[in-house]
Amino acid sequence: MTAPIREAFVVADPRDPTIAGVPLVVRTILVLERAGIELVTVVGQTPPVDARIRVPVTAAPALSAAADDALRLVVGPGAVIDGALVRDVQARARPTHLLAVEHRGARVWVAPGPLISLNGGVPAPPRAGVLLPATAPAGVLERALLRGLENAHDGYLDRILYRRLSRPLTRLLLRTSLSPNVVTLVGIAIGIVGGLALGAASVAGVAAGVASLVISGVLDCSDGELARLRFAESRLGHWLDMAGDTVVHLAVLGGLARRLMHGAAVPSWPVFAVLALGVAGAFAVISWSEVAEDRRRRAGGWENRVLDGVLGPLSTRDWYVFVVPFALAGRLDWLVFGAAIGAHVFWVAALVLLVRALRRAAR
Repeated sequence: MTAPIREAFVVADPRDPTIAGVPLVVRTILVLERAGIELVTVVGQTPPVDARIRVPVTAAPALSAAADDALRLVVGPGAVIDGALVRDVQARARPTHLLAVEHRGARVWVAPGPLISLNGGVPAPPRAGVLLPATAPAGVLERALLRGLENAHDGYLDRILYRRLSRPLTRLLLRTSLSPNVVTLVGIAIGIVGGLALGAASVAGVAAGVASLVISGVLDCSDGELARLRFAESRLGHWLDMAGDTVVHLAVLGGLARRLMHGAAVPSWPVFAVLALGVAGAFAVISWSEVAEDRRRRAGGWENRVLDGVLGPLSTRDWYVFVVPFALAGRLDWLVFGAAIGAHVFWVAALVLLVRALRRAAR
C-alpha cells in the first residue's frame, strides 16, 4: 500500500483568478488541506493569508527536486481541482513513479522527491473529480464544482428535484453578497409558511403550501452548496440547518393537524399515540445510525447499503410526498393510520440492519 502523500506544491498562477468567489491559490490550499495534505508550499508567490487555512504554508521561488524519495503532489499553474481529484490521484500514485494527470491544459502530478520538478511523463485523463483550467468560462467551472458537491445524506427528492433546481440558483447566489446562513433563514421561513399552508381548506391553499415547501427544499440545498463553494461552512450554519429542518417538519405536522381538526374523520387518540411512539423509535434509531456511521461503514455489507440507500432517504424531506395526495383528497386520517404502522416498520427494520452492521464491524 502506498504511503499517504503529506506534502504538496502549488505552482501559483500570476493572475491568481477568483473561482466561485475564492482566489485560486486559497481555494487550492483549502482543497489540499481538506484532502489530508499536511504541508503546502506555494511556488512563485507569497503565501496567502486567510483565516480558513490551518495547514502550514511555506514559499519557494521555484519548483526544485527534494532529497528524499517521499511522494509529493504538485498542482500546476491555473489548475482548478477538488477533493475527489486529489483523493483519486493519491490512490493511484506509486513509489518511484511519476503520475501525471491532465485535462484541457490543467495538470496535476505526483512524483518522488527527485522527480517532482520534471513535470514529465505521459499524462492520463482524470478518473474522478474536477480538473479544469482557470481560464475556462465561469459557468463551466461552477457547474463542474457543483457536481462534485453530492451529499451522501440526500434523499430521493433531493436528487430528483431539489438539486436540479438548486444548482442554477446557487450559481446566481455566488454573484451576490448573501451569506449561506441568510439563505438558510429565508428557506426556513418559507418552509414554515408552506407547512402551515397545508392546513388550508382550499386546494389552492394546499398547492401554495406545496410550492413553498419545494422552494424551501431548494434553498436548503443551495445554502450548503454556497457554503462549500466559498469554504464558508460553520458550526452556526450546521446548527441552523439541523434546527431549520426540525422547525419546518413541525410546521408541516401543524398544518396537517389543523386540516385534520377541520375534517370529517379524525383518528382516535390511540392511533396518534401509536404514531408518536413510532416517530420516537425512528428518531432514536436514526440518531444512533448517524453517531455510528463511520464505524458501521468500515465493515461494508448489504446492511449498510440498505441503510444508506433505502432507509436513509426516507428520514429526509421525502415523506412530504406522501402528504400531498392525502391532503388534496381530504383523507389525512388514512395517512395518519398508515404512518402509525409504517413508522414502527421503519424503526424495527432499521434497528435490525444497524445491529447487524455493528456486529459485523466488531468482528
